[in-house]
Amino acid sequence: MMKSTTNYLRFNIFHRFSHFLIIISFFGLVLTGIPLAFRGYDWARWLYELFGGYPTAGFIHRICALITFFAAFLHFIFLFYNIAVKKRKGYFWGPDSLLIQPRDLFDIFKDIKWFLGFSKRPNFDKWIYWEKFEYLSLMWGTLVMAVTGLILWFPVQFTKVIPPSVAAIVDLPSIALIIHRYEAILAAGFIFTIHFFHTHLLPEKMPVDESMFTGRITEPEFKHERLNQFNRLEKEQGLENMKVAPPSLFASFLTRLFAVPVLIIGLVVTGLMLSAILVWAI
Repeated sequence: MMKSTTNYLRFNIFHRFSHFLIIISFFGLVLTGIPLAFRGYDWARWLYELFGGYPTAGFIHRICALITFFAAFLHFIFLFYNIAVKKRKGYFWGPDSLLIQPRDLFDIFKDIKWFLGFSKRPNFDKWIYWEKFEYLSLMWGTLVMAVTGLILWFPVQFTKVIPPSVAAIVDLPSIALIIHRYEAILAAGFIFTIHFFHTHLLPEKMPVDESMFTGRITEPEFKHERLNQFNRLEKEQGLENMKVAPPSLFASFLTRLFAVPVLIIGLVVTGLMLSAILVWAI
């Protein structure tokens, strides 16, 4: 019989729903957009046809882009509500902030020392430095992809915005296409490798980290991953309010049923892109 352990709520329903929207939209964008960047390969043409080819794949791509815009809109509404209406602090500075701070630089240094075997594993707070980098890269990437994507979606309208003398020299849609394409390859490669390995493919997490899907984290996981936050909340007597029932077996089963195929698809796409890039290099 398994020994029961205390569970804490790490992600509420809003964050889990937002993450689900990002997963659906990101995979839809990658699976319908990446084939265009690698259209000279059989696997890319097959993947594009799998989503209906032209123009169906384009429609799916744009729908997923709108879902991404909606998720970003929800996120900024969430921030505005909590900062401007609820007057909650800690979003721009402190242990609960997702922005890079001086202590993150020390955490990086400590982590490198631990990785090289010169010191013990460092303790982290609510957000680990690589999670902050991922968050900021998501914000930056979404902005770049949104601007360039809209230019490609409405090339005539955007070309009219710039002066005719500049438009005669600068091919705005072509520049947007180049930026959009390589940012997409970079984003897909980053998410399917760095994010997957940091989050899901660690030995203690495989085959999937369920916390973003169930919202829960066990006490041993909490102490191992974010001991500084655990000790801080324990001192502030805030742990009791975070206690929740453990996820049901059905919830864990649904999480794996959804997440494991998604992980496999991401890794396969990464392998195909890497093989194509290596061919280009050779």
